[in-house]
Amino acid sequence: MLNHSQGGLRLVPNDPLEPHDLAATLQMLSVATQLDSPNEAARDRAYRETMQAVKPAFPPFEVLPCANVQPDQRAACDKPGKLSCSGCKLVSYCSKECQKGHWKLHKQDCKDPLKNEDWLPSATHIFCDRWGNVPAMDVINLEANENDATMNLSIAFVASGDMRHVVKTINSLPANFSGELNVVLNDISLPIACRNLALLSILGTIPDEALAADVALHFWYSVFLPDAYRTQIGLCVVSALDKGHGKLGGLTLGRRSTVSWAYPQETNEYFMHWVPEGDPSQTPLSVVDAQVEYNRFKSAPARRDYRDRIYARLRPSHRAAVQEYRRFGIVLPFGAPNFHFNCANVSLFSLEGEWLQDDFADPLKGWDISDVIAAGKAHGAQPEDIYGCLYFYLSDQLRMFVSRIRTLPISFKLFPAEALHLANCIKSGVLTEIGLGPAMRFDRIQVSNIIDSQYIGIKAVLASWGPLLSDNCSATIVGYFLNWFISEKDGRPHTRKHVDDCIDRILEKDEKARKLRTEVSLEKKPMAQMAVALQFRTFSQTVQAYDAVYDSSKPFAAYLAKQSLSKILGKTKLRLKESHTIVSRRLRVPLQSPSDALPEFPDDESWYNYTKLNSYTWAERFVEFCRE
Repeated sequence: MLNHSQGGLRLVPNDPLEPHDLAATLQMLSVATQLDSPNEAARDRAYRETMQAVKPAFPPFEVLPCANVQPDQRAACDKPGKLSCSGCKLVSYCSKECQKGHWKLHKQDCKDPLKNEDWLPSATHIFCDRWGNVPAMDVINLEANENDATMNLSIAFVASGDMRHVVKTINSLPANFSGELNVVLNDISLPIACRNLALLSILGTIPDEALAADVALHFWYSVFLPDAYRTQIGLCVVSALDKGHGKLGGLTLGRRSTVSWAYPQETNEYFMHWVPEGDPSQTPLSVVDAQVEYNRFKSAPARRDYRDRIYARLRPSHRAAVQEYRRFGIVLPFGAPNFHFNCANVSLFSLEGEWLQDDFADPLKGWDISDVIAAGKAHGAQPEDIYGCLYFYLSDQLRMFVSRIRTLPISFKLFPAEALHLANCIKSGVLTEIGLGPAMRFDRIQVSNIIDSQYIGIKAVLASWGPLLSDNCSATIVGYFLNWFISEKDGRPHTRKHVDDCIDRILEKDEKARKLRTEVSLEKKPMAQMAVALQFRTFSQTVQAYDAVYDSSKPFAAYLAKQSLSKILGKTKLRLKESHTIVSRRLRVPLQSPSDALPEFPDDESWYNYTKLNSYTWAERFVEFCRE
């Protein structure tokens, strides 16, 4: 018998046979001698009588039993349990006396720390996405809105994550843009905020623009760095710290741009962890320790099935490319020399040397895959070398960004604040010293997915940031719902009809799925048919693929109604834009499409690139708000 004791389970040895047990055993042995009888009827009778002789110590329960069980004594109350324990409601007793007699054993369950209201997981750190999970967006889209290349604009990224939206927005401005830009960049995560400041310092201060872009690229996305790049990063960070005064700091980027920041004192701990004082070329995390920790996540045996599912949907060369990136974590063309990447990029690890992202973190998710492949082809890379394509795409984007921040008048203001607190600080005048006084208004406010009910929620976000939207007729608050389907019925396809409809649409787009479906119908051997059917499911029936062809407009409208959106908009004097002018309602739909438009994949190649080579949830819904 198993006895629950502090620290685990232990066996309780059986007691010597009691008289009734002994009698039953003797009867069973007597009957058992008939099991070898040559007479079949005698054997059947012996089987039945043996089964009847074997009795459990406790018969099957008809009602909830009294929980007063004493394993060491092989004893249990045989009365029904009617009085539940008020502390846990897990067990019931027949009487106060039984409850009292059992308390010594039950106490360890009733008082288990796991039951505490304030219990938290024992993880030593929280995963923090450094690269994003939706493609970079241009939050100005000047041509479709103000269409004035001389206009001054103020933009707030209030929960920015990394800098991809900033890079995309500034690079998308027309070549003749001559206005001034005021950019607020905020993220509650101090490590992310520190990385954003370091990136701007790298891009704005390293004299050689091509080198600045390459150092920034690898600091942003590669797990390991060349020693020379570590030195460059160290010099940039130390230079930025040298310009700081207490909690405030300021730095010139090129000839016309500036970056200001208001960071807490512990910022220095992160920066100096990246660059130990006195020797910028040294690092506190060895390359061996970094590789071991990185492998712990990327190659964990328990996650092999997950990795195999990723590889199963890819073409052969893409499997090799993805495996190469997962092994080394370096964004380079396949086969390019990487032996000089001999320093850990400590900004991707915690202060204690722990990897800070999930094992499926992938820089490809933050950019449009078609643009990535096109850039690779322009530089001679084949689409199969997808991370080589990404390298050239990022290099092009960062070189353009370097040029723009060194020639355009851009004022960056960085914060590591909670989004609502930052809005209150602006309105109260606390940030007047760095140019964000109470009169500050923004032409674009990008709120990411903090409007999700699992985060801050739409009511609090619009109430805090709505008053800071400018009177510009094109001024817009842009955000997206990433997790809305969790609480909304039919938010994702789940009924038989939903799934069947989605499979039909997938078959229209996926050549390999069509081929496998045909093989399933033609295969005659059951086991072979089962194997092919499993492949078909792997290629065509992923949840992401379903969402890409599923019309979620009605469930999403129902979700917004349950959030009392109309009431919120009435109080904030805002309006949900019926026709979008900044970003599409969904990924891969035209900008001004109706709410029920589905993502567009013009050919098999496009379908493969967006649903297999890259992966989004495809359930994302983007929204835009403006003044009434």
